[in-house]
Amino acid sequence: MPKLGIVADDLTGATTVGALLARVGVDTAVLFDPSFVATAEDHDALIVSTNSRSLPAKKARKRVRRAADQLRQRGATLFAKRIDTTCRGGIGPEVEGMLDALGEEHVAIVVPAMPQSRRIVVGGYSLIDSVLLARTGVASDVRTPVTESHLPTLLSGQFSGPVGRVGLDAVLAGPDSLEAALVEQRSGGTRAILVDATSIEDVDAIAMAVVRLGWPVVCVDPGAFTERMAVRSGIVDTAPVVERGIRTEPAASDQGTVLVVAGSAMSVTRAQLDQLRAVPGTAVIRVGIQPLVSDEPVFRAEADRILAEVRWLTETARPRVLLLGLESSLTGQLVDFEELERKVGLGHGLAAALVPARLGELGRLVADGLGERLTGLYLTGGDVMVAGCRALEASGIRLVDYVIPQADQGVLVGGPFAGVPVVCKGGMTGTDLTAVQCVNRIFDEKVKRNEPVHA
Repeated sequence: MPKLGIVADDLTGATTVGALLARVGVDTAVLFDPSFVATAEDHDALIVSTNSRSLPAKKARKRVRRAADQLRQRGATLFAKRIDTTCRGGIGPEVEGMLDALGEEHVAIVVPAMPQSRRIVVGGYSLIDSVLLARTGVASDVRTPVTESHLPTLLSGQFSGPVGRVGLDAVLAGPDSLEAALVEQRSGGTRAILVDATSIEDVDAIAMAVVRLGWPVVCVDPGAFTERMAVRSGIVDTAPVVERGIRTEPAASDQGTVLVVAGSAMSVTRAQLDQLRAVPGTAVIRVGIQPLVSDEPVFRAEADRILAEVRWLTETARPRVLLLGLESSLTGQLVDFEELERKVGLGHGLAAALVPARLGELGRLVADGLGERLTGLYLTGGDVMVAGCRALEASGIRLVDYVIPQADQGVLVGGPFAGVPVVCKGGMTGTDLTAVQCVNRIFDEKVKRNEPVHA
């Protein structure tokens, strides 16, 4: 039975915390839906994606509460609510959903820092690579923009009760001062306490303080605090890290084709795809956005066009990498979904959901078309990851490692593609070379597993 139960609001977040745990030897699996909890194989850590980030508050709270209750019934004793590194979504309602399921004695310790990805919190302010949160691209996020960098202000508008805060001064002052600060906040009845952190050492100090206090807690964080709590509490078995290499050049051992499905329009993603396209052996299939939101005959015509390209490529070019990318991912140009909906006669708000769903369907068709040439999958963009995995009929991902933090490596669980290597990455993570590195890791993992691939 699982010892650690984690609820994430999307698949990107679920794989991020899962990879951190897997990297220290914790047997970890991500499930795409809470309905899979009861029948999932035993793992020390089970992570459930509720896909609730953009839901209305009441619906998100209910969905998270149900997932947390299922993890509790399955046997988990330490709980975590994984939140986005950029604090998108309804953090307050979702945390309160977990507290609803776990009882009055639980307190939420909120540590939004992810120092491995240069996300820190100081003075209550969230900084992303030294830039205030609200001054990054997340402020213009299509579905869940964040325009407030001061997290006490942001969170106070989301929680129904008060949100306590422990500053960096208490964290740096040593364990006694940190514990005293936490106790002071809790003594007033506060059930959610935000804590500053600027380094992994800070996050570790917070975990040690909470373990020493012996409180039943919900870890609320992007992953670093949960990983430290799992280790410091001693509830999971760990093992030495198995180091995997990171390379930026093709190798003679690379065989078959890695399928890349890209649906993020972030400038970071476009720069990464540009680098990948420059690598010899990369073929690109551009996906028009309008056909994805049009009626069935138009969409099917686009699918037929793409499959014809795949057949031609596999018979002639036999590409090392096949990049299936939205126009917006390849150009970086944002799409006005409201204008697009008016143009094709689609109901308001439907386009943003329909695009990743149909892109995922196309990804499945291409994967089927590649057949035995398929070496693995690289999925980038949170919604695309969910849609792609669902289209592949997988129930989850068993995490193995990360390529870089938030570019997470595993193998698919369930369905006809079970065991296929996969790397998942959100749109705002990494350097220009990250996509190249992720694809190379997939090739290396296939060789490491000694699985034959048709060249």
